[in-house]
Amino acid sequence: MVRQLFVFIHRWAGLAMTVFLVIVALTGSVLAFREELDVWLNPELLTVAKRDTPVLDGFTLREKAAALYPDSSFDYVQLPIQPDRSVAFSHKPGMKPGDNMMEKVVNFYLDPYTGEMLGERPGWSGPTLERKNLMSFLYRLHFSLALPWSWSFGENSVGGYVLGVTALFWTIDCFIAFYLTFPLRLRSTGDVSRPAKSWWSRWKPAWLIKTNAGAYRINFDIHRAFGLWTWAMLFVFAWSSVGFNLGEVYKPTMQLLFGSRGQTMSAPAPEPAPIKRVGTPALDFREAYARGSALLHAEAGRRQLAIEQEQALSLDRDSGVYTLSARSSGDFIKSWMTYVSFDADSGDLREASFPGDLSKNTGDEITSWLIWLHMAAVFGLAMQILVCVMGLVITALCITGVYIWWKKRRARIKSRRDPAGASPAQVSRSWRSIASVAWSSATAAQRTLQSRRARH
Repeated sequence: MVRQLFVFIHRWAGLAMTVFLVIVALTGSVLAFREELDVWLNPELLTVAKRDTPVLDGFTLREKAAALYPDSSFDYVQLPIQPDRSVAFSHKPGMKPGDNMMEKVVNFYLDPYTGEMLGERPGWSGPTLERKNLMSFLYRLHFSLALPWSWSFGENSVGGYVLGVTALFWTIDCFIAFYLTFPLRLRSTGDVSRPAKSWWSRWKPAWLIKTNAGAYRINFDIHRAFGLWTWAMLFVFAWSSVGFNLGEVYKPTMQLLFGSRGQTMSAPAPEPAPIKRVGTPALDFREAYARGSALLHAEAGRRQLAIEQEQALSLDRDSGVYTLSARSSGDFIKSWMTYVSFDADSGDLREASFPGDLSKNTGDEITSWLIWLHMAAVFGLAMQILVCVMGLVITALCITGVYIWWKKRRARIKSRRDPAGASPAQVSRSWRSIASVAWSSATAAQRTLQSRRARH
C-alpha cells in the first residue's frame, strides 16, 4: 500500500514538475559556463586589446563613470583591473519612486585604459535571442522563469515562488524515487531447493542499463539508473533551489536541524550601531579603501592568513557601511569569502568574515556548500562540467519519466478498450505469473502428499 502511494506521488509530482525542471536544467547547463560564453558572444563589450600603457585604477574609472552619468550614484569599485577586459558599471536611469529597480538597471562598460564607453545593455533582459542580452535572459529564465518583475508574491517574484515550490516537491520526490528503486519484498515459496537471492543482488539491476532490451525497458533503466548514480547531486540542486526561492521553508528547516552555533574568532563586538542612511559619507572611496585595507590586513594577521588580492569596495548607503572584499590564503572558491565591513563615517569595524571563522553554525556551512556546488564555484573546470552534465541528466530523467508514463497510459487505455489485445509483453508476463503460481501450488501439493505417505 505504501509503495503504491509513493508510485502515485512520484508519477504525478514528476509530471507536474517536468516543464519547470527542463527549463532550469537546460538553462543551468548553459549557465555553468555563463562568463565564458558571454565573453565569446560579446567580445566588443567585454574585452579590449592589451596595450603597453598601464590601465587606470578602479577609483579613476568610477570617477569616469560618474562623469558620464552625473545623476547616478556609483557605489562599487572594482579593484583588480584586468588588461584585456572591460570594466562594468551599473546605473538606473530614470528611476522614480515606485518603479521596479530590476526593470531599470542598465550595465555599461568602460575601456580600462581610457575610461571611454564601449557600450551598454540591460542589466536584466526580457525574452530575447539578441546576442548581447542572451546570457542575461537565460539567467533570468533560470531563476524566475523570466516573468515580469511586477508579478510578485510577497517578497518573492511569482516565477521565483513557482520554482521554489517546484524545488520543494523535487526535494521530497528525491527520497520517494530513491525508495522506489528498492527491490520488492520476497514472498516465501516454500521451495528450499531454490535459495532466495540477497537484497543487494536484487537491487543491483536498478543501477544498470540493459542495452539489448526494447525501447520501454531501456528508457525505464535510464530513468532509474541515472537517478541512482546522480542522486546526491540531484538532492543538492533540489534543496539549494528551495534555499534560493523559498526561504520561508528553507531557513526554519535548517535552523531546526542545525540550530547550534559555535564560538566566533572575531574580537568581541561592541553594541551594534543604529542603522543610518548616508547621502555623502565622511569617508570618500579612496579614504575608505585605505581604512578598509588596514582593517582587512589586521584581521587577517589575527587569523594567521595572508591577503592575496583585494577585490572590490562597495558602499551600502542604507546602512552607512563600506565593505571591502578580498581573496585570502584561506579562500578556495572561484569568488571570495573574505571581507570587512566598517562605518562609512567613523571607519569603525562592523564585521569581519574569513574562511574558517567559527561564527557560522553547521547550517550556515552546509548552505555555503550548497550554493557553491549549485553555482559551480568550487573545484574549477571539473565542477563546471559536472553541473553542465547534470543539467542534461535532469532533462533525460524528465523525458524518460514522461515516456514511461505515456507508455503505461497507452497500455491501460488499450487494455480497457480491448482486453484481448494486450501487448505480447503483457501476455508473456501474465503467463509467467500463472505458471509461477501453478508451479508453487503443485510443489506445495507434492510436499503435502509426501508428508501424508510418510506418516502412514
